Amino acid sequence: MKIFTLLFVTFFFVTVTSHAQVSLGIRGGYINTGLESSGSGFAPATKRINSWRVGLYTNIPLFKNGYLQPGVSYMEKGAGLNYAVSHPLNLFTSGTTKLKLKYLELPVHLVYKVPVGFGKLLVGAGPYAAYCIRGDYSVSAYTTETKLVQSGSKQVDFKASPNIFGTNMDLQRWDAGLNFIAGVELNCCLTLSAQYGYGMVDIDRAQDNDYKNRYWGISLGFFFDREDW
Repeated sequence: MKIFTLLFVTFFFVTVTSHAQVSLGIRGGYINTGLESSGSGFAPATKRINSWRVGLYTNIPLFKNGYLQPGVSYMEKGAGLNYAVSHPLNLFTSGTTKLKLKYLELPVHLVYKVPVGFGKLLVGAGPYAAYCIRGDYSVSAYTTETKLVQSGSKQVDFKASPNIFGTNMDLQRWDAGLNFIAGVELNCCLTLSAQYGYGMVDIDRAQDNDYKNRYWGISLGFFFDREDW
């Protein structure tokens, strides 16, 4: 984790000091996140959940209307799980109902901007790498009439295998994929954008199932300065 952070800080410093017209921005907002599952094993069904993200990014001019936007985001991905384990006496069922994975994500977007009267329209895409700094999941117990009896939270032990109660899931910390972005930069330095994250890494080390992160979101941001000022 220390090496991961050091690499980013070094990259950020070199970027800022080597480009005179670099601008810095902050953005955050809502995301709708889930896990796309596939495989032959018996796996819990997943459903999407509401979450959030916040981050910093830099804006580096490359060519006319073309920019590179590296950054760092803190975001909470995950999914709802529909998985219950029946006990021998069938008095109640219990299982994991929600998974939350807190990631430090490093996206690098190539962005094209179109000037308009009120600012700039933008569209872009690029890769990302992410590291899960903490994972938590909810465990709930129900009666046979599906009435909730008790619920609690447990932390994911990434050294254990499996590491999610009542499943054969063996989650790992690393993730990577592609991000897509579209939005508008207003002349007042406010930004509004929509993002889509397409995870390409199987975050489950179990061999019989694949789980990949997926999310879409809307972010509001602010430029501390502008490269065209």
